Amino acid sequence: MMPGYLPDRQFMEFTMHELGLAMNVKEIVEGAAKDNGAAKIKEINIVVGEFSSVAIEALEFAMEVVKKDSLFHDAKINIKSTKTILLCSECGKETVMKDFIFKCNSCGSGAVRIIAGDRMYVDSIDIE
Repeated sequence: MMPGYLPDRQFMEFTMHELGLAMNVKEIVEGAAKDNGAAKIKEINIVVGEFSSVAIEALEFAMEVVKKDSLFHDAKINIKSTKTILLCSECGKETVMKDFIFKCNSCGSGAVRIIAGDRMYVDSIDIE
């Protein structure tokens, strides 16, 4: 009996989620290029919030897969991570979330909500 084949991939458990996200980025980017009459995309800038459940390394891998045979096959893809920002309803201050704990770093209150860092989005596209 032949042993089962396990691909030697570092991001096997994450790749499916990020591959779907990369395919969505492809649709967004190619749609924007088409709407602006561009024949080529030179650079794509993506922002990933640290609380967005997106593994940046897996997204990088997925973007390399998706960009083959696309308008951005030679494009530079930049992925930037952003911190999670909390707004405190007690003191009104914005603070950076530390260690994924929902607590205001200014007054210590737990009455906070996320105002940034929980999303992934295409920030900009350089087309020609």
